Amino acid sequence: MGLIDKLAGSIEERTLESIARNVQAVLNSKRGYGGVVEVYGLGAYDAHLATKPLIAALITEMTDAVVGFEPRLKNPRIHLLGRDPRLWAVFELNGTVDGEPKRFLIRFHTVYRGVEVEAVH
Repeated sequence: MGLIDKLAGSIEERTLESIARNVQAVLNSKRGYGGVVEVYGLGAYDAHLATKPLIAALITEMTDAVVGFEPRLKNPRIHLLGRDPRLWAVFELNGTVDGEPKRFLIRFHTVYRGVEVEAVH
């Protein structure tokens, strides 16, 4: 591997970071505000605060968004890992990229509704 490749990271790492950025952008969009595509982004969850139906609805909606807007990640599966002390609900996103299993963490802020996505190497 050349010096430039070492400094820039592998193609696989760059691809995973690109997927994470795209998923984060999709999940941070709010439904109806994503430009010309009305179904882009997540909906409002004020009716379900801190309930099991909220988690189920959120997982379904996040999975549908990943399927619809991130074609490089195949067979996405999301499940809740828990909540951290800073009010982030933490989810695990698993799927395949180029036939290889990959893992991402999704953090959903339970107050501000912001989303952070991180590729796990």
